[in-house]
Amino acid sequence: AAVRVPAVLFPTPPKKIMRAVGQANLDWAMIQEGDRLLLGLSGGKDSLCLLHVLLALQKRSPISFTLAAATVDPGTPSFDPSPLIPYMERLGVTYHYLKEPIIDRASSSMSGDSLCSFCARMKRGMLYTCCREKGYNKLVLAQHLDDLAESFLMSALHNGQLRTMKAHYEAEAGDVRVIRPLAYVRESMTRDFSVSSGLPVINENCPACFEEPKERARVKKLLSREEALYPNVFQNMKNALMPLMDESVYPAFGAVHEQLEQRKAERQREKRPSAAD
Repeated sequence: AAVRVPAVLFPTPPKKIMRAVGQANLDWAMIQEGDRLLLGLSGGKDSLCLLHVLLALQKRSPISFTLAAATVDPGTPSFDPSPLIPYMERLGVTYHYLKEPIIDRASSSMSGDSLCSFCARMKRGMLYTCCREKGYNKLVLAQHLDDLAESFLMSALHNGQLRTMKAHYEAEAGDVRVIRPLAYVRESMTRDFSVSSGLPVINENCPACFEEPKERARVKKLLSREEALYPNVFQNMKNALMPLMDESVYPAFGAVHEQLEQRKAERQREKRPSAAD
């Protein structure tokens, strides 16, 4: 399929998006002098929006950084991101097109995971590998404030954990950092920008991706209903989630759970009758 060429090759992102990204960047020290950034580009509205935000930042920011992008093609007929190749060539952005038959591999390598989570983990692993092999020190992901709010509610309601997506953190191996510059940006902003700019959005229709989004769609509706009644819901959610966006809080949460488990074990030991009894 031929890529749809936008009317303007380098559309200017709205000031509202740029301000929100600028604030997140300052709050979380995301982009620093000399950084080599690799953007995970799915071809969806959010990652394409972030691509143009980073290109605009690169032009106007006093900080000098390198930008490249990578797309993982999982080898399913329902998702074909290859039209992004000529588009990225026209933009002149260094681009890595990573093709891997993830769906085929899933049949032999999955162990208890859903296909959706297996695919997501494989894609992330390939992006990390690309960073390491090509010398990028930061992987840039395009989740926005709506994603963070939905993830928090899903984690709390379904898993009993206080968690959300972190704004800036170190990957497990310790050699790549991950940043989310859209952490303060609403999804409606990325949608409006992608439509008004005619960005060449690639639709994903993978049947394996329908289960988790159903869950997320319910939470999205819940938040939408609340926002209709209380317009400041997402601003309040952002303020509430700020500590959870920090990678340093999670060990403390783990320590509290561990202390509670220890106290529970001690109480159980005290209840047991001794041998002398």
